Amino acid sequence: MRDKIRQQYDSLYLTQESVYGTAPEKIVEKVHHYVSSGSVFDVGGGEGRNALYLAAQGYEVTVQDMSEVGLAKLDSLADKVGLSVQTVVADTAVERLTATYAVFVYSFILHHLPTVDVERVLTEHKAATEPGGCHVVATFLARGGLYERNTISGRFYPAPEALCSLYSDWNVEICEVTEIVSQARNKQGERMSNDAVYFLAKKPK
Repeated sequence: MRDKIRQQYDSLYLTQESVYGTAPEKIVEKVHHYVSSGSVFDVGGGEGRNALYLAAQGYEVTVQDMSEVGLAKLDSLADKVGLSVQTVVADTAVERLTATYAVFVYSFILHHLPTVDVERVLTEHKAATEPGGCHVVATFLARGGLYERNTISGRFYPAPEALCSLYSDWNVEICEVTEIVSQARNKQGERMSNDAVYFLAKKPK
């Protein structure tokens, strides 16, 4: 399954110039209100729209992704605009961190993982977060066409309160739910709508 997802994104990044656009997620633009500087670990950052924005703001950014194609595009663009971004080809479901970071970013990546893996990864990453740091999450919820297509997959499609419970020992600063149109298409070729949550939690100092 994991190799299938990697191949899917390699193909996607090869066939489109900028799959998700170049602008960062709006919630990523709010990071500086909570953590003004430091290191960032962008999980599944792909072509790097969030990473490049944060690097331009002065953060030290590391991007981890399974897709060599996506990260190669990020490396090329970072060189072109004169920004420093470290890229690592790895699967966050199996990779273990050996460093700490001030900020972790998960932008529409968690729904590709089984719920049990997400809970373990977030717990490990919470421990690897510096005091006063934060986690930024944009992820699909358990309502909408995308969820209905993957109901029996065991993947991570939480309720907002389930995500909050994973961070019950942190300060939840943002938890906004909205309906968005995903990149995924149904059998009729139409892009599917699904509820999503934009979430930011800050680790106590």
